Amino acid sequence: MDFKNTLNLPKTDFPMKADLPAKEQGYLAVWDREDLYEKMKASSRGRDLFILHDGPPYANGHLHMGHAMNKILKDIINRASLKKGLGLSYVPGWDCHGLPIEHKVLKDMGKKRSDLSALEIRKKCRESATLYSEVQKKEFLRMGILGDFRHPYLTMDFSYEAEILRSLGRMNDQGRIYKGEKPVLWCGTCETALADAEVEYAPHRSQSVTVLFARTDSQKKTYYPIWTTTPWTLPANQAVAVNPEIRYSLLELTHDTLNLAKGEILVVAEAILDRLRQEGRSPWREILGASQIVGTRTGAQLLFEKPRLLHPFIPGKIVPLVAGSFVQTDQGTGLVHIAPGHGEEDFEVGRANALSSESPVTGKGRFGPSIAAVDSSWTGLRVLEAGPVVIALLEKTRTLLHQEMLEHSYPHCWRCKNPVFYRATSQWFLSLDTAGLREKTLSAIGDVHWIPEKGENRIRGMIETRPDWCLSRQRSWGVPIPAYSCNHCGASTLDGGFVRRIADRAEREGVDFWFEPEAGKTLLQGFRCPACGGEDLSLEEDILDVWFDSGVSHEAVLRKRPDLSWPADLYLEGSDQHRGWFHSSLLTSMALEGRPPYKSVLTHGFVVDGQGKKMAKTLGNVISPSEIIDKYGADVLRLWVAASDFQEDTRLSLEIMNNLVDGYRKIRNTFRYMLSNLYDYPWEIDPSPSPDILDSWILSVWEQTKTSILDAYDQKKFAQVVQTINHFCSISLSAHYFDMIKDRLYAESAGGETRRQTQATMARILDELSAILHPILPFTTTEIAHHASRNSPDKLLDDTMAILMKPFPGPETARIDPVLESRIDTLLELRAIIGKMTDELKKEKRIGSTMEIHLRISGPRDRFNPGNWPDEFFETFFIVSKFSWAPTGPPEREGPVLATAEGPDPESRLILLAAPGNKCERCWLRKTTTGKNPEGLPVCERCYRTLRTPA
Repeated sequence: MDFKNTLNLPKTDFPMKADLPAKEQGYLAVWDREDLYEKMKASSRGRDLFILHDGPPYANGHLHMGHAMNKILKDIINRASLKKGLGLSYVPGWDCHGLPIEHKVLKDMGKKRSDLSALEIRKKCRESATLYSEVQKKEFLRMGILGDFRHPYLTMDFSYEAEILRSLGRMNDQGRIYKGEKPVLWCGTCETALADAEVEYAPHRSQSVTVLFARTDSQKKTYYPIWTTTPWTLPANQAVAVNPEIRYSLLELTHDTLNLAKGEILVVAEAILDRLRQEGRSPWREILGASQIVGTRTGAQLLFEKPRLLHPFIPGKIVPLVAGSFVQTDQGTGLVHIAPGHGEEDFEVGRANALSSESPVTGKGRFGPSIAAVDSSWTGLRVLEAGPVVIALLEKTRTLLHQEMLEHSYPHCWRCKNPVFYRATSQWFLSLDTAGLREKTLSAIGDVHWIPEKGENRIRGMIETRPDWCLSRQRSWGVPIPAYSCNHCGASTLDGGFVRRIADRAEREGVDFWFEPEAGKTLLQGFRCPACGGEDLSLEEDILDVWFDSGVSHEAVLRKRPDLSWPADLYLEGSDQHRGWFHSSLLTSMALEGRPPYKSVLTHGFVVDGQGKKMAKTLGNVISPSEIIDKYGADVLRLWVAASDFQEDTRLSLEIMNNLVDGYRKIRNTFRYMLSNLYDYPWEIDPSPSPDILDSWILSVWEQTKTSILDAYDQKKFAQVVQTINHFCSISLSAHYFDMIKDRLYAESAGGETRRQTQATMARILDELSAILHPILPFTTTEIAHHASRNSPDKLLDDTMAILMKPFPGPETARIDPVLESRIDTLLELRAIIGKMTDELKKEKRIGSTMEIHLRISGPRDRFNPGNWPDEFFETFFIVSKFSWAPTGPPEREGPVLATAEGPDPESRLILLAAPGNKCERCWLRKTTTGKNPEGLPVCERCYRTLRTPA
């Protein structure tokens, strides 16, 4: 007889090799054809909705790993919410306007802005945004993201553009919008103002200079030296600032040195002078060695003198000394040159002292015609490259005291990567102080749940210190600011009624009509300038900051779509969005609604390479989501996201992914083992709880593990979810429980009570564990559900819906048995020691398996068996053919002693002996009953009984 055929050996067509890249495509085809999202919504109708509002990515290229991390995290949370009994309405969106898309289009076309009309640029941008929103949609769907991708929101949709305008109009009606001249961060390459969120900081080398401003109205020639890292701003200088609270030393030269003559005086902050004396660097080493302090003054005293200072190289230009509380003594000289056209603090000082904010710099970042007053050859020169010519002029006029190269962090345009600068221009602004917007926003921040908590302080600090929001941009692709200006008096007008009229038309046909050559004549017919009554009016050409577009998505999407609600339960984006979308959404919502648009905000870090470096094409370290999916499958990518500590920067490399694949295989093979031993399990029967010790133990362990996992889901600690599941699958199940129950699964009667009870235990764990794992691995758990149901392939959607809508398993406190777990833990300590002993015996080839062992434990029985369990349980637990207890003292001889070892305490001892009897040819255990049956079959008593028991 072939006894192997009589065993209940595992059977399953659930493959060990996942082949996820191909299999997932098949599932996606079914889900798309059957519209899985709509079926989910229909199935969960009537539930309370969970609204995770999607922050729109730019539709300007293929997805990168940051996009993948973001959308997968959202999907995990959405699917988990479904399993908590909530309804789900998730609408993905795309940011379609603005510089990123316009920049890409012009770059791809090899064109400059001046080569094309605004309408031509807009047409190409709309085509590009349409293309890439579709490309990204397919890439997101490939990741298994569940959402309303058939009806996404696009900021270039006509209805959305209309809501942008209506939101602007409402803020204007509240008196929050104004036009004014202020310095804003400006990109000379992109020729536009930039928002703070469109600026990134990178190392930059600047030529710093110390420049002499001579006092013209003193008996002794006195210099007020300033220090700056932007010498190109000196042509726009209008004053020198000192801090009224700082003390300044008057340093008189005792003999000639450098450009200074005996008897001349330098005014330098006292604290800085002390530091310069200690450092002893040139030129201060020479100056301090040839000078003496002849007096001190506070900044207030210097200001009282009202000195008149001569500009260092513009002949005849006199500038005042003014107060600046921002002047510090951490660098420079304690005196700061003021160019109101090129700095926020400078501008405020200029406004307080009625200084001009004129600037010779054009929108292209070059010196314009007005620089001819200094040197006509400078016209057209890029200002950020003008340092050498300015320094040469300073040397010529003998007003340069010192120069040196400085490397420091400097703002760059996030799109073209070139350095940016402050430039005073006329722009539209949202006031943060009108009607207490800033104070109300700061108060409301505390009402939001920030994950992690440090996010609250981060955004609070940004709101506290940020200037008014510059809303206007000098581009073509976006929503126009529907303002008009008077060609007679120059006044600009933003009228609420006019804005609403433009919005209504935009909803019907989009906003391209604003950019038509004759638009002004038709749109402004019958209008007059409110300031002077003039009829010669022109439409303004600026568009709205793209952050305003996405910032009002709570109005255009949450409030407008019947399947959504306001405010959202959660906003989830990268940590950079504290100054981006979280920020703009908060300000617009506070202005329009008086409260935040979100109840909770969760942030994640960035994806970096294996060494922690930023991914960049130039470094050759970029890994794309499609590269991972094509090689490993989307579920492995999702597992990487879940297993990461996403609140910090997350490392990614092929080595990391290969290690993760091993983790996925362990999970997969755990399910495969369960499925393979449930091939004949009657799922329709609801069995009573198993009284078996091992079944009770594993269910107790699982219950507490399950509670820990569900708590981690609640806290959005998905790495803890993965870690806990991995440990349970690898240790509790595979290394312990599965190993111990193989004999009963394989060798007991197929329909016998012992095997069926263990199968029921396994079925419960499979059912609950797959539901818990589904938010992270939707493809794999769908495959598991499909195999467990034994349905035909045409029922895949039914199995998908079953696992998708299966709730997280509820608590089963009756399963928990701490006493049992403690007793088993003690035995597991023994098992570990015995495992080392048997491993040595196998290496020495003295045994082939533990089933050749008779295990005897000497010592206090109550220590290891307080439950008075039968010896047969210990044979199963330790997977040995015989188990016995020995009294304290020398063991009785029952066969050759193979090995001995001390137990967990000195009173106990473990003895491994050769098991008596013969090997059963069916179960391979050594039993004295082997062969002792009426037919003389070489099987043990248990196996003979099983063979002769009717099925």
